[in-house]
Amino acid sequence: MMSAAPITVRVAALGIAIHAINHVLVLVFSPFSWNVGTVFHLIHAPLYAALVWPVLLGKNWARILITFLLGGQFLGRFVVWVLFPSAGAHLALIGGWALSVAVLTLLWVPGSTRRYYRRTRTHPAPESASVAKVTE
Repeated sequence: MMSAAPITVRVAALGIAIHAINHVLVLVFSPFSWNVGTVFHLIHAPLYAALVWPVLLGKNWARILITFLLGGQFLGRFVVWVLFPSAGAHLALIGGWALSVAVLTLLWVPGSTRRYYRRTRTHPAPESASVAKVTE
């Protein structure tokens, strides 16, 4: 249940959604051309968006996958930093790094987050009452 997610998980999910939106905005506001970056953004926008809900539901596989994706993107920003030396690009990269660090910190450090992912992994949501009645 989404409302059961602690605030740390909800804020992290918002950060993931912002990353997804950013992947779209980069394509919209940059001069379009087919290159590695274009393909990266086209793939990652829907992927990040698709991970928001499972992260909110406490699916540990989603937390691990977004960690892997954000870690790769974090490292890839160093390449972009060198290839695009403009101040605007650097400011956007710094903002992206900060957002990634915040999301990753919120998904792994707070005790409330760790307890939430441990609880959803060891105690799946109970079945609905109607299903329980059918099995009786």
